[in-house]
Amino acid sequence: MIRQNSITFINLVLLMLFLASCAGASSSADSPETAITTASADTSTVEWMEVYFNMPADTTFSRGGITVNDSHDLISTLVDLIDEAKYSVDLAIYDFQNHLVGEALVRARERGLRVRVIVDYANRTNNPRFNEPMWEMLREGDIITMDDSGTIFWPDGRTETNRITGAGSFMHHKFAVIDAVSPDPDDFYTWAGSMNITYTGPYNTNLTFVIKDSGITKAFEEEFEMMWGSSGDEPNPSRARFKRDKRNVSQNIFWVDETKVELYFSPMNRDRSRPSVSDRIVELIETEVDHDMAFVAFAITPTIPISQAIWQKSADPDIILNGVIDRSFYGRYRNQGEIWASPEARILGRSIMPGRELRKLHHKTLILDALNEDPDDTAIVISGSYNFSAAAENSNDEYVFMIHSDEIANQFIQDFMGIKSRARGDTEPPVPALDPEQWYRVASVVDAQIIEVELSPNLRYPISLLGVDAPRMFAGPDSSHYHAGASKAYLEEILEGREVRMTGVGGVRPTDRYQRYYAYVNARDADGNEIAVNRKMLQYGMADYSRFYLQHPDSIQVYRNLVDEARAAGLNQWANPELVKTRVPRHQESADVSAAPEFPININTASEDELTALPNIGPARARAIIEYRETNGPFRSVEDLGNIRGIGPVTVENLRALVEI
Repeated sequence: MIRQNSITFINLVLLMLFLASCAGASSSADSPETAITTASADTSTVEWMEVYFNMPADTTFSRGGITVNDSHDLISTLVDLIDEAKYSVDLAIYDFQNHLVGEALVRARERGLRVRVIVDYANRTNNPRFNEPMWEMLREGDIITMDDSGTIFWPDGRTETNRITGAGSFMHHKFAVIDAVSPDPDDFYTWAGSMNITYTGPYNTNLTFVIKDSGITKAFEEEFEMMWGSSGDEPNPSRARFKRDKRNVSQNIFWVDETKVELYFSPMNRDRSRPSVSDRIVELIETEVDHDMAFVAFAITPTIPISQAIWQKSADPDIILNGVIDRSFYGRYRNQGEIWASPEARILGRSIMPGRELRKLHHKTLILDALNEDPDDTAIVISGSYNFSAAAENSNDEYVFMIHSDEIANQFIQDFMGIKSRARGDTEPPVPALDPEQWYRVASVVDAQIIEVELSPNLRYPISLLGVDAPRMFAGPDSSHYHAGASKAYLEEILEGREVRMTGVGGVRPTDRYQRYYAYVNARDADGNEIAVNRKMLQYGMADYSRFYLQHPDSIQVYRNLVDEARAAGLNQWANPELVKTRVPRHQESADVSAAPEFPININTASEDELTALPNIGPARARAIIEYRETNGPFRSVEDLGNIRGIGPVTVENLRALVEI
């Protein structure tokens, strides 16, 4: 954290003179080739930057008593700023669902503030269950929203459709500008980070910045108004510019108190007059790294210049390289034989591994020389909404900070080491809260052993039936356990149209292990009739008893008796006891449920019937998938499904384990 509550008048004057001399000095950074613009003196008298992380850090890596804001409620970092705003709030956000933020915007509008919102086109429509209530809330709250196609959603219910160039790429920003129209620059704040304002955003591993600096706030406001097409209350789509049609902001280099901060926006524009984020990151890697590098990334495409620069720099035996990649992307790199999952990525000075977080590892962060103890070598943090990908450089609206600060870098390294500790299995990620008194919606039945329950809107979490050892649908790469299809179908039947409550021994919160709750599950229908699910599965011969995890002594004896009775009667799986727990081809058990094909399904060759076996893919979406590949050629990645109207990031994430290309 960098935070100074006051600056003496003399120090302020000296700082302003220094910055003015920097602005007038010529350097390679100011040359026409790079088009990087330096800062003039800020007009704010109080400047600071704070960083918040939502997962546990490893504070043993603190240097000199530096504290880290870990395990933090990231939504509150924005809601608090909106509630304290006095003049204006401008929000540019890729995905917008979380009502806590929407309600704060409405409160701000009710106080008479100017409120403007820009969102990504695709995410307005991809998840209507969560997005539509937000748009209705903003309309009723007299707030105008516009997406990156130029379409405007007016408070009176009108939708003005426009088509601005570049809407096929993502408006991937995640920032808010607070009180930029105030006459006092000390009122200016910027909120930014890696987190989307969704219901699952706070459960993905994310970070946010809160910055009090007039220069940085003005730069974000300039970026916002290029996209808004106006400096007024209403947008002007005829002047709005997104993606490659934007110019550079007026300044790229700032000083927050005594800390140098570089700020860049992507993508590269058509006349290449904006600074290249990729080129600048490569330059810092090649010229500034003397000791160590660490990255934590949702995605880091192995073939881009940034990745190649990291890889080549880490070939030096004196350079330490640590990295953690979201497990879904790491799995893709492993399957494709890419460098980040190669044997060379885990030997000598390199240690690259898949993340093991509660949900997505959503950081986009590179840390340079944070472990270097040389006092003359300043560490650098590179972080923002900019994924390390070609799309971030060339197609999407993104931003990135480059912060030259040992103090900030140490906070990031504490967060990184917490992530690495979980990746190694030394510590466990936190689990989402579960209230044993609350009834929850069942999101899916994975098999007869595991259900997914929506613990909060759009946050699915696995629940395993305590004391139950049911046959598994996924017993191997292409196999299931005998009777898995019938047992799963029975569990789906008794849960259909019901909500569930989960408890542990004595009615308290259930035990959690290995990112899953183990629970006694009760289901109730609309009339209040309840079913003890665990008992039903054993009573009707759909599962065996499991002795693992803490159970109530009474239930242990009851469960064993139920299994003995079902086995003696030859019920269901006990009709062929010699086959229980044996493996059979998966399609044999899938056929008992819905004639589903063998998973994973190849989306480049699958028929319409095969595609409709996937969750949330009905006939219309299946036909759209086929039409897309016929028009555009084979899918090159699972993420390409997100280019199809009606298939959003949540659906893509749910399909990831079930499809291949």
